[in-house]
Amino acid sequence: MLKSNLLPPRLFEREFRAGRPTGNTGRARLQAAAASATGETVATYLNKRLAEIGCKHVFAIPGDYIAPWVETLDGPDNAGLVRVHPNNEMVAAYAADGYGRAANGSTVGCMAFTYGVGAMNALQAVAGAHVEYVPVVLVNGSPSPAQFNSQRDQGVLWHHMFDGSYTDLRLFREVTAMAVRLDNPAYAPDLIDAALTACITQSRPVYIEIAVGMENYDCQPVASRPRLKPAPLPQSASSLDEALGMVMQVLVGAKRLVVLGGVEIARAGLQDAFATLVQKLGAPYVSDLLGKSLLSEYRDDINFSGVYNGRNSQQNVQDLMRGADIILALGVHETDFNFSGVASTDYAPGSAPGLPLPLVGQIEARLGAVLINSTASPTLEGELYWGDIQLGPFIAALTQAVAALPGGALPNAAGFPRLVGSPWDIPPPSSFAPEAQITWDSFKSALQHDYLDSFDESQAPALLADTGATFYSLNNLKVPRNGYIAQLSWGAIGYSPGAIGGVQLALRARGDNRRVISISGDGAFAESVNALGTLAELGLDCVVFVMANGVFAIEQFLINPQAFAPGSGVQFSALTQVAQTSLWNWRALAAGFGGVGYEVTTNAELQQVLAELRERRPDPVPAHGPCSGSAAGPGCCDFAPAAGVQPRRSTFTLVAVRNVCNDLPSNMRWKLQQS
Repeated sequence: MLKSNLLPPRLFEREFRAGRPTGNTGRARLQAAAASATGETVATYLNKRLAEIGCKHVFAIPGDYIAPWVETLDGPDNAGLVRVHPNNEMVAAYAADGYGRAANGSTVGCMAFTYGVGAMNALQAVAGAHVEYVPVVLVNGSPSPAQFNSQRDQGVLWHHMFDGSYTDLRLFREVTAMAVRLDNPAYAPDLIDAALTACITQSRPVYIEIAVGMENYDCQPVASRPRLKPAPLPQSASSLDEALGMVMQVLVGAKRLVVLGGVEIARAGLQDAFATLVQKLGAPYVSDLLGKSLLSEYRDDINFSGVYNGRNSQQNVQDLMRGADIILALGVHETDFNFSGVASTDYAPGSAPGLPLPLVGQIEARLGAVLINSTASPTLEGELYWGDIQLGPFIAALTQAVAALPGGALPNAAGFPRLVGSPWDIPPPSSFAPEAQITWDSFKSALQHDYLDSFDESQAPALLADTGATFYSLNNLKVPRNGYIAQLSWGAIGYSPGAIGGVQLALRARGDNRRVISISGDGAFAESVNALGTLAELGLDCVVFVMANGVFAIEQFLINPQAFAPGSGVQFSALTQVAQTSLWNWRALAAGFGGVGYEVTTNAELQQVLAELRERRPDPVPAHGPCSGSAAGPGCCDFAPAAGVQPRRSTFTLVAVRNVCNDLPSNMRWKLQQS
C-alpha cells in the first residue's frame, strides 16, 4: 500500500494538512457562510477568547503541528496577544505559571507547544500548576485526524506521535481541569469556551489540542456569543444557613480568636472580601506560607500578625497561634511544606491529620466545604462537616452575620490577642560583621533593610522564593499584595528562575513596573539557567539571586540536619553536592546571556550590590554579530517585526551569593534539637 509520507507535496498538503472545508450543506453551510462574513476562524476565535480572560503573552515554542496557530500571533489577527519564545518547554510552562499567579484572579498564563516532544516536556510543570491552583492554558498542536487514521490503517507513525492513541490528550486529562481536542470547527467554539471557563472558574490549568490545519476553518464568531466569566458554583442555601449558624455560635464564644488565611482566597479573587471580614472580626490575621502576600503586609487597617509555617515561623507567631482558643482557617491548603512537614515537626503520634494544632478549636473553610473540629464543636456530636459550602458565599454571609451583631462586632473582640512584637522580626545589617561571609540570616537582613525598605508599597518588588531553604528562610520578609510567590506544594526546584519572566510580563501588561526578584539555590538555578536568555531578549530588568553555596541544603536538612551543627562531626552526604556551580564564572555567565553579573561573598560586598540595584537599572546589552547592525551583512535573514514587541529598556541582573555552605536559616535550626 502506498504510504502517505511518500505522496507528492501538494497531495500530502491536501490529504493531511486540510484547510477550509468545502461542500457544506444545510445548516452547516449557513453557519459557515455566517462565519465567513465575519472572517472568524478557529484561530481568531481562540485568540480573542484568550485575550478576554486575561492572557496577553503566549509562551510559545513552535513546532510543525502548532506553528500555523503560533504564526497568527505575529499577524493582524492576534487579538493583542504577544508571542514570547522561551528556550524550552519547562521554563515556558514555569513562565506561564508565574504569569497566572502575578495578579491572582486577573491574569491567566498561556503556553503553546507541538505534539509529543514539546508538550510532554511541560507535563510536570503543568501538574504543578494543577496542584497549586494556577490558571494556565496549554495550547498543543496535534497531528490531523487523517494522520491518526493513517497510523491506524497504514501503520505510519508520524513524527512526535507516541503510538497513535491520542497520547497527549490522555496524559493531560490527568493533570488539568479540562482537556479538549479541536478537530471539528462546528463545535470548536463550544469546546474552547468550556475549557477556558473551567480555567477561570476552578483556577486550574486546561489543555486545548488543535489538530493541524484546523486553525484555518471558519467557525461561529465570538461576537455572537456571551463573554466568558467564571461559572457560578452551586450553593445550597439551607446548608449555608446551617453551617453559618454553627460557626457563629463558635465565634460568639471565642475569647482568643485568630484568623488564618490561605491561597485559595487569592486564587478565587476574594482578597477584598476577606480583608473586609478580617476587619469586622477584629481578630489578628495570620497567613500560611502558601498564602503569604494574600493581602498586602503594608496595610494598617487589618491586624496582620505574621506568617505561620509550623516551627519555621517566628516564635511570636507560633505563640499567637498556640495561644488561640479558636482558629478560623479560610482557604488554607494543608500540605507538608506549607506547615514545614507535619510528620517531622508538629506531628504527634495518634493525632488526626490536618492543621497541626490538635488541641485548638478550628473552623476550616476550603475547597467547597466547612469543618468545625471536635474541640470547637458547639454540639455533643463532635466534628461537624458540610461538603457543599463555597468559600465566596461563606465569607460574604459570615461578614453580614458579624455586622448584624449588637455593635457590629463579636462580643469578645476587644480582648482578642495581639501579636507581641513585629511580624517581620529581622535583625538589622549591623548585627553581622561586614567582612564576614554571607549567611542566610545576613542575606535576608540586607535584602529587607538595605533594599526592600527603600520602596513604598506601590513599587515594592515582587519576590519569587524557590523550593527549599529559600522559601522557608524568607517567610517573614515584608511584601505587598501578590508580592511573594513560592511553589509550596509541588516543590519543583528551579521554578523561580523560570517563572520570574512571566511574573514581570504579567505585571507590565497591567501597567505595573515594579521589579521582580528571584531567589534560589544554585542547584535549583541550574535547572532553569537558560531562562536568562529570554529575560535579556525581552528587556526585563529582573534580579536573579543565586545562593551559590555548592550544596542542596534542603536535601541535607531532610537527610540529617546534624551536618549543620558545629562540632557534630556529621559529614554532608555526597548526593547533596552541587559541584558544577563552583566552576561557573558567574559574571561571564550573566554576560553570555545578555545580562549583568555580580559575585559576592561578604556582607559588605552584598550591601554594595544592593546599593547599586537601588540607584540604577542596568542598560540594555547591545546586540552584536554580523546581523545585528542597521546594515545587515551577507547571509543575514530578514524578519518582519513581531507584533507587540517593545524596544528593550534594560536587562537582568544576576547576583551569585557565596553564602556559608553548612549554615541554616535561624528559623530552621529547631530541627537540630529534634534529631
